[in-house]
Amino acid sequence: MLGAGNLSWAQGSRSSGTAPRTLTWEELVPKDWDPMALFRDRPTALIREGSAAEREMMREMREAWDKAPTRDELKGQRVRLPGYVVPLDMVGDKLQDFLLVPYFGACIHSPPPPANQIVHVTLKRPQGLRTMDVVWVTGVMGIERQDTGMGVSGYAIQADTVDPYKANDSKR
Repeated sequence: MLGAGNLSWAQGSRSSGTAPRTLTWEELVPKDWDPMALFRDRPTALIREGSAAEREMMREMREAWDKAPTRDELKGQRVRLPGYVVPLDMVGDKLQDFLLVPYFGACIHSPPPPANQIVHVTLKRPQGLRTMDVVWVTGVMGIERQDTGMGVSGYAIQADTVDPYKANDSKR
């Protein structure tokens, strides 16, 4: 159910005291899910830009992407994921929570990606992060479907740390 904040954290997380699992964005998508399956047999090349048919196709795509499936086995795992910051709630001049997205401009300058490519991050203490900062987020993964107005998240991380991204940190 969208917008209800169906947060589902593991009880007594099996991850306490263990090194986080470094995830890629591809690992958040179930292997059998095809984001374009709905349009595979449609003559999309014939649809005119700005037409009612295009608007209807975009509505159908957004609906399907907002319901994108997640991988339940990630729930409760201590993970580490890189991405871009899309601010949500501020406390003074610092961020309390944000969306983590896989590419620059997602949810800001372009339509949001599928829900299984958006992670709602909640911080223990507000931090001085800015729009599109590139960061590593470490914390316990939850399954949450929440419509934030900037995009529908399929996952959530209760962040232990948020660090500036460095490419050579990917194996940490």
